[in-house]
Amino acid sequence: MSSEHHRTLPPTAASAGEARRFVDAVLIAAHLDALSYSATLMVSELVANAILHTTTPVEVVVTVDDTSARVEVHDGSPQLPVRKHYSTMSGTGRGLMMVDRMASRWGAEPTPTGKSVWFEVDARSMPLINFLEADAL
Repeated sequence: MSSEHHRTLPPTAASAGEARRFVDAVLIAAHLDALSYSATLMVSELVANAILHTTTPVEVVVTVDDTSARVEVHDGSPQLPVRKHYSTMSGTGRGLMMVDRMASRWGAEPTPTGKSVWFEVDARSMPLINFLEADAL
């Protein structure tokens, strides 16, 4: 059985940290602690991107079941994200690459009020990340 949790955050830099804490608390309560590291890292990136590129509040939605979680970040901009191919030495632009490598699945879709960028993590199929390679993200 799945459950859904919502949190609306203001368009400020502090919201990325609040999103991490929110997702962590939901996953711990659902006994999905093993997914917390990846999920909190990815939600932080998506919320930071939403705040950087919009001036709207951000809603984080976490849906959990017995073995997986789906995390959605909604904002008021209809502009869908574009994954760019920056150098590994670049100081920006690698957030979606990281999500692509860490998530079981991810995507973006328009909504009636903007867009949703989402990812899924599943304890049964979490991709293994080479942590030396992850440092380069």
